[in-house]
Amino acid sequence: MTRIAIIGGGVAAHTTLKSYLAAVGGDRDPSTDTVDIFTTEPHAPYRRPEVNKGMLLTGKTPAEVALPGGILTEPGVTLHLSTVVTAVDADAHTLTAGDTTYTWDRLVFATGAGPRLLDPATNPWLADRDVHYIRTPEHSAALRTRLAGLAPTDTVVVVGGGVLGLEAASAAATLSDAQVHVLEMGDEVCARMLPPAASRWLRDRHAEHGVTVTCGLDAAALAAQIDRLDPAVVVVSVGAVRDTMLAEDAGIAVGERPGAGVIVDPAGRTSAPDVWAAGDCVEVHGELDGVPVIVRPEDEGSARTLGTLVGRQLAAGGGTGAADADGPGSYLTEPRRGWTNQYGLMLNIVGDAGTASGDRREQVELSSPEELVVFTVASGTDGDVVTGVTTVGRSPEVRAAKNALGTVLAA
Repeated sequence: MTRIAIIGGGVAAHTTLKSYLAAVGGDRDPSTDTVDIFTTEPHAPYRRPEVNKGMLLTGKTPAEVALPGGILTEPGVTLHLSTVVTAVDADAHTLTAGDTTYTWDRLVFATGAGPRLLDPATNPWLADRDVHYIRTPEHSAALRTRLAGLAPTDTVVVVGGGVLGLEAASAAATLSDAQVHVLEMGDEVCARMLPPAASRWLRDRHAEHGVTVTCGLDAAALAAQIDRLDPAVVVVSVGAVRDTMLAEDAGIAVGERPGAGVIVDPAGRTSAPDVWAAGDCVEVHGELDGVPVIVRPEDEGSARTLGTLVGRQLAAGGGTGAADADGPGSYLTEPRRGWTNQYGLMLNIVGDAGTASGDRREQVELSSPEELVVFTVASGTDGDVVTGVTTVGRSPEVRAAKNALGTVLAA
């Protein structure tokens, strides 16, 4: 008998289940091999990036962006909606949800991350304002309704110039006639994940739609700007907090804060036997080319990659993946992928596109209001190697550029 428990109901949980079922195939006996999935939400697993995108901008429902539901009705699979897991005992192999104790043989944390909440005591400008954070479909629905009711004399302030903040600003400019301002404490928007040319390209698109972006603010200047603008709506998007509480309480290793995640190896294994983790709740510790690295993923592609690796190991009895004779595989060898849709323009990222750390720099291949190609490159023994590709558009040139990751550029 094999009892698998998955805590979380997002992309990582869904992918883990899909990978597990595919790997075991017809060898699984659903009367003895069971999977229990516990999610705090009332919705079946859906594409969480759509909370900021399709749900906020176009009003889509969780059902309209749901992940394929067939695997959730497989014999032996039970989806526990609106269920909070309150405790995990890694030694006894049990978990508690409500008044029920479940026994598991293998456990997966896929608890994700939530928005970092600002403390009103140290941010007094939050007081008496209509403040929104975006994490769930309900958050998006409430903000969408609020934006639609604003007048041209109203102001929306978005605190935070990361991808999610800019998506919120795009929605505010699209859904309302209000004045929209983005306030960012860093020197540039999306500086951690994008090359500078792509950050500037995004700022230009927002300017074309009347959005004012102000960067380089310290805490006092940010508070003064908000007091001056006196916004009707404030959207706060200043980073994520990985949901590690259950893992910590269970004695499973978690990284150093800020930004800490459940520590996993490149195959998703935690510090506890028979326990894995995948998705936004993790930080991956490993080596690339002999150099120690720590990666804190926060994108759908990473959730799918780790979920796939974990599912294979669950099917192989907790050992190496059933499809990989030499081992379960490694998250670190798979290129990371991300995307954002603003004003109907899709920006795609493959690989490590940021230039904020290391010796990486940018090389702009194409830039126009509708198209963009920027290579992020690093010096190699044979020349400049493409470590990241940032693109917008669908022309043949753009499509060809997406395949440049890992290539050596001619001098």
